[in-house]
Formats: sequence, structure tokens, C-alpha cells
Amino acid sequence: MRHVLLERHAGLMTALCLLTMSLGALAQLVPLGAHPSLASAPEDLTPLSALALEGQRIYQREGCQQCHTRMVRDLPGDTARHGAATTARERYYDRPSLWGVERWGTDLSKLPAQHDDAWQRLHLNDPRSQVPGSAMPAYPWLFERALSGDGIAARMRALQGLGVPYAEDEILAAPNDVRGTAEITALLAYLQQAAPASDIASRDP
Repeated sequence: MRHVLLERHAGLMTALCLLTMSLGALAQLVPLGAHPSLASAPEDLTPLSALALEGQRIYQREGCQQCHTRMVRDLPGDTARHGAATTARERYYDRPSLWGVERWGTDLSKLPAQHDDAWQRLHLNDPRSQVPGSAMPAYPWLFERALSGDGIAARMRALQGLGVPYAEDEILAAPNDVRGTAEITALLAYLQQAAPASDIASRDP
């Protein structure tokens, strides 16, 4: 059989594997490199505020990305349910990109167009009060805990080193700006600010 010949020649097998991986990588990287939105930072895109950045940390800490995605795929089923597909420009400053690994819950990248803050607060405190039969756990501690502000300046400086345009005065003011704010407020700030501006506008009367 032909595959036996490949298995008996390790050098040939290795070369063909490398060729296959290279072609796959090129198929992914070439279109991204040619995408105009990745040539430079979009002028109308701003990085996460200090409060939203703390919300991103909470989002990671609570494992939200294990059950929710934040990336609408360019597939008919996705766009019919969640709206326009996610574009590269929307995630330009994401560090890290919390696209998610499963979609047990709804996609959260269009959150402002789906539900307002009041609904989200009720849902996070008691999911079944808003969605009967929901399997999502409650997060009452987000309403009880307050941010200390520790580490936010260092995190913003690290992101600044990666090209995120934080101003020096913004970094210095960050600890005081977030200190004492409830974690639930920070989490919602992240979900709202990280959404495309067009979706936020679509919710306004």
C-alpha cells in the first residue's frame, strides 16, 4: 500500500508533513497580511479603558471564555443568529484575544445590541430569573467585591510595550480611577466597550 512506502521513509514523510503544514499556514497568513484593516491601527478604534481592562481580567478569571465565544464566524448560522461576522479590526488591540473555546452560552461579541446593563446585572446575579432553565451559574460575588486598583498600571504599561496606545497620564490615573468599583461594573464595562461601536449605536433609541 502507498502509505507503507511513506511510513518506511522517515525523511520523505517529514518533508511532506512540513510541506502540508507550510501550505496550511500560508492559506491562513497570506489573506490576513493583505487585509487593509491590519496594515495600521484603525483611527476610530480605542483601546480598553482601565475599568474595561479590569473587566477583561475578571472575564478570564471566571472562565467565561470556556462557555461563551466572542467571535461571530462568517457562516450563515452564525450571522443569522448573532449578526455580522467579527472582523480583524474589532480585535486589533485584544491582548489576549478571548475568542472562547465552546459556545454553550450565546456569543458575547454583540452584547450591547442584545441586552442592556440592567438585564445583565439581573442575569449574572440569578441567570434563571432571566432565562428559565439556564445552566449558567450565578455570580453574586461580583456584586460584593470591589477593585483594589493593584496591578492595573503595570498591566497597561505591558500592553503599551506591545503597541497599545495608552498615554502616560492615563496609566498613572488608572489605579485611582478603578479603585472601589464593583467587579460587576468592570465586567460589564469590558463587555460593552469590547463590542463594535455599530452594535452599541444600534441599541440607542
